[in-house]
Amino acid sequence: MLRLLGITLIKSAKQRLALMVNPERASLIKWFSLMFSGSSSQAAAYLTDIAIKKKYIAKRKAPPGEMLKHWVKNNDAPQWACRSAFDYLIAHHWTPTNESQRAIAARYLLLNKHPISKQWVELTGQWLDIAYQAQQENKQ
Repeated sequence: MLRLLGITLIKSAKQRLALMVNPERASLIKWFSLMFSGSSSQAAAYLTDIAIKKKYIAKRKAPPGEMLKHWVKNNDAPQWACRSAFDYLIAHHWTPTNESQRAIAARYLLLNKHPISKQWVELTGQWLDIAYQAQQENKQ
C-alpha cells in the first residue's frame, strides 16, 4: 500500500480484495441464517458438518447456535464457517447484488474451488479477475 499526501493507494489485487471482503465476510453467515429454515443450533451443526465434509476443518463438535449471531455482530466469523455458508448459499441459488457481495462471491468461488460458469463471470464482474490476481500473488 502506498500513501501519498494523505491518500492511500492500493497497489496489489490481494490488498484490494481484502479491503472489500474482510470487513464484510461475516455477512455470509447472516445471509445463510436468513435462508436456513432450522434453529440456530441446527444452523451451527449444518455449517460444521459441511466444513468437516469439505475438509475445511477437522472433525469437531458444532459451536452453540448463538455463536452465529455473535460472529455476525462482531464480524469475527471463522473462515471455515464463512466457506460453509458460501457453499450453502451457492447451492440455494444466491447471487450477489452489490459490489461488496460481488467481491465476496469472487473470493469464495475460488477459495472453495467452485466451477466458474459464464453466469458467475458476469455476476462478479471485475472482482473475479481481482480474485484470480490475488490468488496468484498468494502463490508468489
